Amino acid sequence: MQQEHFDVLIVGAGLSGIGAGYHLQTKCPTKSYVILEGRDCIGGTWDLFRYPGIRSDSDMFTLGYSFKPWTDPKAIADGPQILNYVRGTASENGID
Repeated sequence: MQQEHFDVLIVGAGLSGIGAGYHLQTKCPTKSYVILEGRDCIGGTWDLFRYPGIRSDSDMFTLGYSFKPWTDPKAIADGPQILNYVRGTASENGID
């Protein structure tokens, strides 16, 4: 069994985990990190809960990433929009 060492361990590949990964790779580029996710895909809450009508109770201008501002005029987004935002951000930054 090969042992691996990482400077930082992030638990969960949801909104916060992806944000933490981004900040680590931009502000601490010499640190290694890994994101552990218990599910088969990223997205956290927004991937887990997919029932009709699910949406955020916080506006996305506040909840969204400072490094990738929410640009949709609809501030209270639905689950699929948020999931696409999280996954797109991860993909654009090599975190997926």
